[in-house]
Amino acid sequence: MSQQSLNPSNATVMLRPVTKIIEATFTRPADTTAYADGDTLCDSTSAPTIMTFAGIARAAGLGAVLQSAMLIKSTVQTTELNADLLLFDTSITMSNDNVAFSPSDADAEKAVAIIQFRASSNGSKLGLNTIFDAGAISRSVKCASGSTSLYGVLVARNAYTPGNAEVFRVRLGFIQD
Repeated sequence: MSQQSLNPSNATVMLRPVTKIIEATFTRPADTTAYADGDTLCDSTSAPTIMTFAGIARAAGLGAVLQSAMLIKSTVQTTELNADLLLFDTSITMSNDNVAFSPSDADAEKAVAIIQFRASSNGSKLGLNTIFDAGAISRSVKCASGSTSLYGVLVARNAYTPGNAEVFRVRLGFIQD
């Protein structure tokens, strides 16, 4: 538990844990070019933006416990996506959409968690959407000094033919320290 000073007399108060749901959304390019295992799923083939999960920690450099993760996709495909969400404590150099994700050694060292979304075990087709629930997680993460955010990259883990301009929404549930 975190402690916060109330006054110069060193009196302290215990802060209660806070549960937060934080999400990031992107729309992939308007094409149906198939992905290979290991390809990056993101918003651009030339100037990609990393998913930012802002407000993970109560204050810069603090942490949280990742409790849950959901991936909501705006299409249903014949062969559904299997994907990993890689979380980093600092923004990294992004790979373009539909290009093999190959982080530098320095960027790989910023990883704090990998969350698996698998169609066969935690995917559900609902109407025109597919929803993946990673289940109970319980993973401690810490933001980088000077930041309250984590950064995410979605990576395909199977051959996958996407829908045109699919929308991806990732929701992460945290208990803040």
